[in-house]
Parts: sequence; C-alpha cells; structure tokens
Amino acid sequence: MTRITFTGVRLLDGVRRQAAVDVHVDGGEVLDVTAPGARPPEGEAVPGAGRTLLPGLIDCHVHLVPGSLRMSAAYGVTTVLDMFSRPDDLAGADLGPGRASLRTSGVGATAPGGHPTLAYGPFPTVAGPADADAFVAARVAEGAHHLKVLLEGRHGLPALDEATLRALCDAAHARGLVVAAHVSSAADAVLVARCGADVLAHAPYDRLAPDQVGELAQRLRGVVATLSLFDAWPTPAGPLPLAADPVLGGLLTPAWRDLLRAQATRWMPPGPPDDTERTANVLALHRAGLPVLAGTDSPNPGLVPGLSLHRELARLVDAGLTPLEALVGATSAAAEVFGLADRGRVAPGLRADLLLVEGDPTRDVTDSGRVVATWVAGQRVDASGLAGSAEETRGLDWLAAMTTRIVAGLRAKGVMVDPGEDAGPRDVVRDEDGELLGRVVPTPQGWVPTTTFGAALSGPSDDETAEAVLRERGMAVLAEPWLLVRDGGEPTDVLLLEVHDDRVRLRPVWPDEDDDPAGEWVEVAALGEGGLRPARR
Repeated sequence: MTRITFTGVRLLDGVRRQAAVDVHVDGGEVLDVTAPGARPPEGEAVPGAGRTLLPGLIDCHVHLVPGSLRMSAAYGVTTVLDMFSRPDDLAGADLGPGRASLRTSGVGATAPGGHPTLAYGPFPTVAGPADADAFVAARVAEGAHHLKVLLEGRHGLPALDEATLRALCDAAHARGLVVAAHVSSAADAVLVARCGADVLAHAPYDRLAPDQVGELAQRLRGVVATLSLFDAWPTPAGPLPLAADPVLGGLLTPAWRDLLRAQATRWMPPGPPDDTERTANVLALHRAGLPVLAGTDSPNPGLVPGLSLHRELARLVDAGLTPLEALVGATSAAAEVFGLADRGRVAPGLRADLLLVEGDPTRDVTDSGRVVATWVAGQRVDASGLAGSAEETRGLDWLAAMTTRIVAGLRAKGVMVDPGEDAGPRDVVRDEDGELLGRVVPTPQGWVPTTTFGAALSGPSDDETAEAVLRERGMAVLAEPWLLVRDGGEPTDVLLLEVHDDRVRLRPVWPDEDDDPAGEWVEVAALGEGGLRPARR
C-alpha cells in the first residue's frame, strides 16, 4: 500500500483553512490529519512549507473529449461532471490510473431537433411526457450519474415543454439522480426549478429579478456559474484570456496553445457579449444562500480541460466571492450537491484525491494554478508526456471534427456568416479617393459595419445605417493606433499609412532608428494567425 505524509503543509480541507498540519495518506484514502510531528511520517514524505494542500478540484460542467481526463488530472482537477456525451464518446473515455474520475449524464434530454443537435446529433430525444421514463431508464442503464435537461429556445430551436420537464425530473428523482438544467434566460431558470430541477448548469444571461433570486435559492440545490465561457473572446491585446494568463498560459502544451491562437481569430458575432448580467446573477444567488459551484463548460472555444477551472475560480472571485468560497464551490460544495460523499474534503476515510500548490489560494485564488502535483486515489499523477501524446492528438482531432460539424450546421441555418469566406454578399465601402473604409457584413440580426480587418464598429442595423456608420467612423478608426499581431509574435502599436484590400503600409507608433519613416508594406494574408486590431477596442 502507498503511504504518503505531507509535512507542515497549509491545508484547505474543503471547508476551512488550517495553517500547518501533517496529512497522512494510506493507500487510496486519507488516514488522518495531525499537528506537525504528532506522529512519525510514513512512506513518501512530501514537504509542505510554503504550499497548500487541498482536495482535488471538481469541474461541475464539462463535455468529454478524448484525453481530457488525463489533462484534467495533470492540472489538479480529479473529478469531472460530464453534462452531455453520446455512448460512443463515453466508450472511448480514457479511464484508469492518473486520470480524473468521470461522472456523466450521458445524452441530455432535449426536444427533437433541439439544442445541441448541431453538435451531437443524432441521439435519442424526448418528444413528450410519455417518453420521459423510458429516456431516463436508458440513461441509467448506460451508467448515468445525473440527468441533464435542456431548455433552449434561441434561434427558433424546438424546446421541451413544461409537462415534459416535470416528467423528466420526476423520473430522474425516482432513480436517485440529480437533475442539472441547461437554460439561458431568467424565466427559464425559474420554470425548470418549478419543474423539479436541482441545479442550474449555467447562470442565466439576463438579470434575475429579486423575487426570482429568492425563488431559485429556495428551490434549487446549486448553480454552476460557467463564467469562464467569456474566455472565448480575445483580450484587447489579441490573445484569448487563458493564453494571456500569467500563471496558466505557460502551462499550455504547444498544440493547445496553437488551438487557442486559431480560436482567437475565428468567426465571432460582432463584439463580445456583456458578462455583467450573468456575473451579477451569480453574486445575487450566492448572497441568497444558494451554493455556487465551479464549472467551465470546456472544451468550448477558449477553454482547456482542467486548466480552465482555475480561470473559473478567478472569475468567481471577481464576481464577489471570497477565494475560500470559490474553492469550496470546486470541492466540498460540489461533492455535496452532486452526491459525491467520498470526496471533496480532506478528512479521514475519504478518497485521497489531493492537489498540492505553491502559495495560498485561500488568499490569492490564482495560486490554485501553481500546481506542484496531483494525486488521484493516493496515486501521484504523472503529468510528463502529455504534450504531443496520442491522447492529446485524438482529443484535438475530435474537437476539430466537432467544430466543423457545428459551423456547418450554423451556416445551414443562417445563424452564422463568416466575413473571411465567400459565405454571402457583403458591401465594400470606399471613400471618394477609393480608399477602403471597411465592409458591411450580413448577420442574422442585421448588417454590421466592420473595419477593413473585421472589427465591428457598431451593432447590427439595416444596410443603409451600417454604411453611414462606416462613412462617419471608418476613416477615423483607420487613423487611430492599431495593434499589429504577427503570427506567433507580440502585439505592436502601429499607424496605418495606406490601406488596400490585400496589403497595408504601416509604421510603429514609437519607431526605432532603423524603422523606415515611409513605413513598411505588409501583406495581410502573410499575417497568418495574427492580424490587425483597433488598439482602443
């Protein structure tokens, strides 16, 4: 049996912080927690000075990707709660030593043609209340630990009705399953709670009224915030937030770093979404006493299995939780809400799922990402060899295929038009001298005025209004400083001296002696995964 003693370590036991203790592990369980030196160390001695030991983290909202369980464990996440996977995806899961434990909903319950058909279809759906019991029974037979129900009516997608939601919740509870509900709106959050859902898989996007906050706090067992979904949009300097993170960015493998670079320049709706409302909802529900749980919804764009949970913790703190409260939402509270009685705390008799980090994340939550090592059921995780491994390659290939399927589906439904491809008409707008001011791009919400290099100048409107915005602001925007991001390089502040469809003459805002005052001609296509972005946006 493997015996380990963590000596003189700061401990977050999942509920409270202890300044210095010894933690003794025997086999796959925690043996006891003692004062330093109270009993002789046995087996491997792991020094704890300047470090914090905490329960292995629990990500309460993921979607399974090949290799993601190994990645999660390497980054300190020892349990993941999968919120939608088909049986063939689960069959190929990389279970075993050195991997995070998996708990899954299997296929989520949605209406025929409903969300997320574009990503995962075909799969079993629920046409009405009469289908509910058999659907839940089938998920249990496939090994489901909880049930996911989806109420998503955006873009005109079919959605479950109230009677069907109630029947699904009743069938799940009869079999001892927790029900996690996907919703986007405050009204739908209240509806699923009234139908019997236990957990919101996301915080709503629109502001909850005070009476809605009170009702949700009374009816639900928890809410998974998934604030890290906003990491899908680039920072002002260009990279996605995870890649730019001073602690976590350096932990990315080269292949995942390349993926985040590509995602930073992918097609996106005009302008990033406003995270104010969702963040306010998380804080309001927390203050009302509802447990706020940490979950990422990886591998959505900008998110990396395991690593993004540390970004989620930081976002929860930015929302108004203390570092300790955020960490509880990824440990003991997560385990309690989802019925994981053997983990989430460091206490005698519980699984030795442990995370050792430098620093003190109960004071500075970003220290959670300064991972020294992870143990799953008492076995130390070997994080070496992850980069370039067959598991990593399979995961990235799977993700590429999934992305291709989703993009094709969105385009077929007219939800997405890519300004970088010949996906539909777009008007080029030039000034009286023929200089390119930008383009007016069609979207499902209307016409969007964009700069020469794709940055939106305003929200959607009719085509005449969009063109007027370009003529009013296009030249002024071109005269402002821009960020030049060459493929793989650091952003540079530049001024645009002459702009054409395929090339631009520019010079640095702060030129060196060697820089040509007349500027440098740059082929736009040669920028690769980089590009030009307005510096003030």
